[in-house]
Amino acid sequence: MKIPEEVKISDNGFVFNSKTGDSFSLNPFGLELIKNIQEEKEFENLKTAILEKYEIDDLTFEKDFYEFCALLKHHQIIIQDNPMDFK
Repeated sequence: MKIPEEVKISDNGFVFNSKTGDSFSLNPFGLELIKNIQEEKEFENLKTAILEKYEIDDLTFEKDFYEFCALLKHHQIIIQDNPMDFK
């Protein structure tokens, strides 16, 4: 999964897609997730770090993460080169 060059993410959670003109605001947790996606971290490493940092079980994290990624993909904030990304 990658974030295209036309998508800009500020440190306060503002996301702007210059291709579509859409903008979004992320909460701190969403910002943390998208920054990890931007850094192209491996899913298992990301999952482990989140589970250690927050009181959340792995199934809830996975469900919420995949829903978040689906939303990002729908709004063209991420592109999925490999269908197996984050599986």
